[in-house]
Amino acid sequence: MEGGGKYNAASTAQAAAGDVALPQLSRAAGTIPAGAAAVVIADYGASQGVNSLRPLSLAIDTIRDGAPDREILVVHTDLPSNDFGTLLTTVDSDPCSYRRDGVYTTVIGRSFYEQLLPDSSVWLGWSSIALHWLSRVPGPLDGFWYASGSAEQRAVWQSSAAADWQQFLTARHRELRPGGRLVVVVGAARPDGTSGAEPAMALVQDCVDGMVDDGLLSPAERTQMAVPAWYRTEPEWRAPFGDGRLALEELRFASLGDPLWTDASESRSGPRHKMYARAVAAALRASFGPSLLSGIHSASKDDVATELFDRRVYESVRVANRPLFDWYLAVLTIAAPSR
Repeated sequence: MEGGGKYNAASTAQAAAGDVALPQLSRAAGTIPAGAAAVVIADYGASQGVNSLRPLSLAIDTIRDGAPDREILVVHTDLPSNDFGTLLTTVDSDPCSYRRDGVYTTVIGRSFYEQLLPDSSVWLGWSSIALHWLSRVPGPLDGFWYASGSAEQRAVWQSSAAADWQQFLTARHRELRPGGRLVVVVGAARPDGTSGAEPAMALVQDCVDGMVDDGLLSPAERTQMAVPAWYRTEPEWRAPFGDGRLALEELRFASLGDPLWTDASESRSGPRHKMYARAVAAALRASFGPSLLSGIHSASKDDVATELFDRRVYESVRVANRPLFDWYLAVLTIAAPSR
C-alpha cells in the first residue's frame, strides 16, 4: 500500500466493502462470554487504519455491553513495510476512532500468514479486504494480473493461493481462544472465476504497454511487473474446513457494484467522469501501485507511478466514462471450537 496516508484517503471502496460484514462482526463480538477478562481483538491486514475504526468501534461497544469497564487490547497487524505511523496517528486523532478508556492499541509488523500472537490469546479476529493478497508472487504471468495468465500459469497461482489460505487458517487456529471468532470480508471470485476487477486491470495493462511503446518503461521492467493477488471462488474458500480445527460458521457472498462510480454520481462538486477518474486513479495507485512497480528503480518509481496512474490511467478512465469495477465479496465467520 502507498504510504503517507494515501491509502487512507483513497480507500473509500474498501470501507464500503467492510460495512457489508458489520452484522457478522457484531454477532461474533456478542458471543464473547461476559466473564471474560481482558479481551484481545486482532485486526489482520490493517493497512493505514482508517477502515478499521468503524468495525472495531462496533465490536468494542458490543463486547462492553453491560460491562463498560472491560479492558480490551486491539492488535493491528500488517507487513513490516506498512505505514504504521499513519495507522497510529489515525487511531489517536480520527474523530471516528475506537479509542476509549481501558482500550489499548498495539501493532505487529509481520505477515499474517504466520502466527503473530500467543496460543489461545485472541477472542475476536477481523480481516477486511486483505486476504486477496498472496504471500509472494507465485510465478510468471503473461500480464501482471492473475486473470491474464495462461491456464498453466493460473494453476500455479491457484495452488499458491490455496496454500496461503491454509497457512492463514493454521495460524489463526493457534491464536484463537476456544469459542473465539474470526470475521473475514474479502474480494472473491464468482463461479465463472471473474472478480469484477477485470475491466480496470485491462485498462491499466493498456497504459503500461503504452509506456513501454513510448520508451518510458523498458521491456525488462515490464516483465517484472506482477500483482500478487488471487480472488478465490466459493469452493476455494470452503476447501480447508472439515478437519475439526476451525469451523466455517457462516459464508455468504455480496455484490457491491462500483462504490466509486456511485460516489461520483451522487456528488455535486464537479463533473462525474472527472471525479470518477480521479478516484479510480488514486485507488489503483494506492492499492496496487507499490506491488506493481516494486521492480522499478527507486529513484524513478514515483515518476513512473505519476505518469502511469495520475496521467494515463486517469485520462483513460475519464474518456471511458463508465464503471470499471463490480465488487464481489465473500464474508466468512470462522469459529474455534469450544473445549
